[in-house]
Amino acid sequence: MFSKIFYFISLIVTTTATVHNELGYTSAFDEDLYESVIDNQKCEEILEYMTRNFSVALQFIDASGKIPNGIFMGNLADLGNYHQCLDIRYLIDELNIEGKYCMLRVPLNQNFGITLPSLSNIDDYGSTLDRKTIYNLDSLMRLKTQTDLLVNGKILTTSRAANSGLALTLGVCIPKVCRSKQVFNVLNSLNLTFNEQYCRLPNDKPVSTADYIASAIFSAILFVTMISTSYTLYQTFVLNKDNSKIKKIYSCFSIYTNTKRFLNINNPPGTIECIDGIRAISILWVIIGHTYFLTNYLYLTNAIYILTWIRSFTSIWINAAPIAVDTFLTLSGILCVYTVVGKINRGQFIKSLHLFYLNRLLRMFPLLAAVILLQASFIHRVADGPVWTVVASATEQCRMRWWAALLHVQNYLRPFAPCLGPTWYLSVDIQLYIISPIVIVWLYGRRAIAWCSLAAAVLISLTLSTTYSFLYNFNASAINPTRPNRPDYMTVYYVNTLTRASPFFIGMVFGYMLHQFKGQKLRIKKDIVAAGWSLSFALMAFCIFSIYPVLQEDYDVQIFDNFLNAYMRGIWAMALGWLIFACNHGYGGPVNWFLSHQMWKIPARLSYAMYLIHFTIIMIANGTMTTTYYFDDGNTIYRGVSDIMFTFMAAFVLCIFIDAPFSTLLKLLLEKAGKPKKETNS
Repeated sequence: MFSKIFYFISLIVTTTATVHNELGYTSAFDEDLYESVIDNQKCEEILEYMTRNFSVALQFIDASGKIPNGIFMGNLADLGNYHQCLDIRYLIDELNIEGKYCMLRVPLNQNFGITLPSLSNIDDYGSTLDRKTIYNLDSLMRLKTQTDLLVNGKILTTSRAANSGLALTLGVCIPKVCRSKQVFNVLNSLNLTFNEQYCRLPNDKPVSTADYIASAIFSAILFVTMISTSYTLYQTFVLNKDNSKIKKIYSCFSIYTNTKRFLNINNPPGTIECIDGIRAISILWVIIGHTYFLTNYLYLTNAIYILTWIRSFTSIWINAAPIAVDTFLTLSGILCVYTVVGKINRGQFIKSLHLFYLNRLLRMFPLLAAVILLQASFIHRVADGPVWTVVASATEQCRMRWWAALLHVQNYLRPFAPCLGPTWYLSVDIQLYIISPIVIVWLYGRRAIAWCSLAAAVLISLTLSTTYSFLYNFNASAINPTRPNRPDYMTVYYVNTLTRASPFFIGMVFGYMLHQFKGQKLRIKKDIVAAGWSLSFALMAFCIFSIYPVLQEDYDVQIFDNFLNAYMRGIWAMALGWLIFACNHGYGGPVNWFLSHQMWKIPARLSYAMYLIHFTIIMIANGTMTTTYYFDDGNTIYRGVSDIMFTFMAAFVLCIFIDAPFSTLLKLLLEKAGKPKKETNS
């Protein structure tokens, strides 16, 4: 009986990403502290004492992980009790006994005198396992491998061979002065082999240069904010001055002024109001999608269920969530044209090109820099947990690669290890914005020339996307448990500006159309409007639901994958463009009413800050998990709503303290430089 159970365990694939020093988190912890506390002689004395005093040993045993329950469902982890372990403190007979938490990876290929099966000769063990279980475990391993390649650019999970790489993940509690090998050498009579992934101690997060810089900068901002707020309150409530008579340069950091202005939901004339709803819904979709995606990095109680869930119809809205990024690119293209063309002539545009770039870069810089600095410093200290290494890794990435994020080149320089994961989109957006004047400059001339330039931009972007898609033969889905994707999917396709360009340029087309008919009473026949809406909804439905057959076990149609990769994003942009155009000219009906509702105004204004900070919020929640997580839609949606609320609050604080003040300063600077005010969505 024991041998059969052991055979089964040896075939299970570990369902969580094995933490490895290659992630680059080691310098985020105090490695010198870990070495300085080691004392082999004291360790032997403590272990000897614990063998004679079981009550003390029981504290360590109780805080350590055991053989996990639910192995048949893919649960191969028991994290123990992290906080209980680090709270162990005894001073007995001059022995200072304190707890140290270590994460161990216990390979299933142990030398117990039992021959273990491999996946290659599993037919010999049909009486032990059914084929469906074997197939699911193998598929789960492939899913983890693809996730590692997508996020980290390398395989961090176990290898395919059942005898070589499969392992249990156990959190164990040992005396602080001991190494885990020394403890198990004394206590282990079975000659158990294992790998120590990392150990944790109290106060093991050293102060870094980023901490000093963050303390200085945020303290200065807080001080200026207090002075500015006091000035505004004094001028407003003591001297009863009108807001127009208060100097903006002194009140730009005022919490009172910025909050009052931020909560004013009245839009200026010429605003495309339905964009607020689209932007808000898109950022909510992104956050929920990332909440689901990052559960793949949790230690799951029912990991095998993910295979069933991914192929289910109810998972479509999550599997299609990456299309939300193309929504942002489409909006960026629309506003790039709509807010520039018609305000100034071609000569003025060329002469003020430096302001065109400067406004965009400086408008995005303060929030981006603030969130990067927070990630590199304070975020590492806000909480802790047994798998806090996921946050430490992100912290270390920002300490090393902050410059790549600020220069917007992360999608080409090691895109699998960015500072702030989702900021690859900002790199793509800025790069497209930089080349947009090549098209915009022709939009000031005759309409025929303008349309030719727009058509050329769209055709070139679609040609490049088609070339990449049909040349490399990627899967249409980033991760697929039954069809492994190419290891270079992330770098060559997913974050490549060339393959992401079509929504931006199609957005420019609709931006030009909106400019051409701005302020006009456009008359469109009812049958054309009906056809436009029908086609728009059909195209959107195609983009969302086409992912369903791609994820099925029996699917293998590479040409359809290539078609989706080449044209799906452009199709989505065209459908979205019609929606915005129709809503803006009075043909939106209930769709326009819903998207233009005032409830979307505040989330839309917070969308940029929410996009920057939400990934960090989710990682904090994951890093503080102290037990394995049971995955299902109910639990994950609950977590997603929680992530949205915390992201909303954090984004609001960032906007009031960082974005609004520097936005006002930038506006004053550009007005002084002679740049006209923007009248519409920015």
